[in-house]
Amino acid sequence: MKISETRGKQMVRFFMTVSGVVLLLGLTSCGSDTLFAGSKPLDPAVGWASDDVAKFDWQVSDTLKRHDFFIDLRHNQEYPFTNLYLFVDYTFPNGLTRKDTISCELADERGRWFGSGFGNLIEHRIGFRQQTGFPLRGDYTIKIAHGMRVDPLPGMLDVGFRLEPALSQEEEG
Repeated sequence: MKISETRGKQMVRFFMTVSGVVLLLGLTSCGSDTLFAGSKPLDPAVGWASDDVAKFDWQVSDTLKRHDFFIDLRHNQEYPFTNLYLFVDYTFPNGLTRKDTISCELADERGRWFGSGFGNLIEHRIGFRQQTGFPLRGDYTIKIAHGMRVDPLPGMLDVGFRLEPALSQEEEG
């Protein structure tokens, strides 16, 4: 009996190891062309304060390629709204800046989340600029802050930013 239990445990460990390796390979191969991906964790006990700005820096060397911009949000069921307003500030290598306000719809009118997740966690990937080129080589910065009236904002767990290569017209189908 002990031999079969040991063999069963070994099989489970083997299956878990193989599954983990396959998952890891899948995740790393999907984002291999990503120019930048970063995330800022937020303190769940405090929430997201409006002055707690998520800042991300990256470098551009190719001004001919186009990219899509995404904001990644992760929150729990304590987030009390169906939407979220974000203030986004860009800084270019020459010091010039640009500001955007983004309205993010996170749930429908019945409160069903649009994002994916399991249990208490919900993740959203929000595309907000497509087919965007960078006019200058050098260091770029983006700062993201929330623009909601409630401060700090409960339930927000982290905010992230991603730059991915834009799909060409042929790839989009």
